[in-house]
Amino acid sequence: MRISELARQSGLPVATIKFYLREGLLPPGTPISRTQAEYSDAHLERLRLIRALRDIADLPVATVGTVLAAVDDEEIPLLDLLGVTQTAVAGFKGSAPPTEAGAEQAEKLLADLNWTLTEDSPLVDSLARVLDVLHGEGEPVDAESLRPWAEAARAVAEVEMDHIPVEAPRAEAAHIVAVGTVIYGELLAQLRLAAQEAVSLERYGPEAQPAGAGRAGSKAEQAEAKAEQVEAKAEQVGPKATRSEPKAGRAASKPASPRVSRRAVERPRSRG
Repeated sequence: MRISELARQSGLPVATIKFYLREGLLPPGTPISRTQAEYSDAHLERLRLIRALRDIADLPVATVGTVLAAVDDEEIPLLDLLGVTQTAVAGFKGSAPPTEAGAEQAEKLLADLNWTLTEDSPLVDSLARVLDVLHGEGEPVDAESLRPWAEAARAVAEVEMDHIPVEAPRAEAAHIVAVGTVIYGELLAQLRLAAQEAVSLERYGPEAQPAGAGRAGSKAEQAEAKAEQVEAKAEQVGPKATRSEPKAGRAASKPASPRVSRRAVERPRSRG
């Protein structure tokens, strides 16, 4: 295909494609004349990856070049290629180093979770910085307290890795990681906020049931509630209370009716 067709299929302007050619991000096409070249589906796939790294991940040209160099280097294992892409997209730069305590807590947390990362992974420091913030806010940073979040993150990671076919081309694998880290990361964040609002309405909204309503409590709680119901019925023995109250001091209590059973009056009340 000519460059005009490449532009049409990729959705990129011809000028942008020529810029990628000059920067070495896109390999040159096969010359068919002094001023024209032929391009293939491989160029289209390359532009798809470049567009994901530039437009979606918002990476600078130099960083895009680093990822593409890893894609082109067949000596780099796929695992390392995915790591290069993830690191580039996550953008581990411009952050203050974590405290020594935070680094130790991050390593301990990963060990307790039985998660093994690549050697010198920048994710350890980024995790340590988050733990530093949590610790500064007085929040727990041990594995047991953070396990619900870790399990949720692990489940999402499993789904993301399932999106990468075992025999996927290297460029496709890098594209999936770039898009997955950014787009699905944002999707996850928005779904989490929507879930928070839904749960908040269920628990605290105008249609929410009182705490414990509709839920079966423990046997002890049920027994206590039943005992209170029996006691309330016993206290209701005798004539109904009159509606009139003394003019002076409406809060004054009336003397106990002589018809109330002695047992109901004298039995000690058990409120738990």
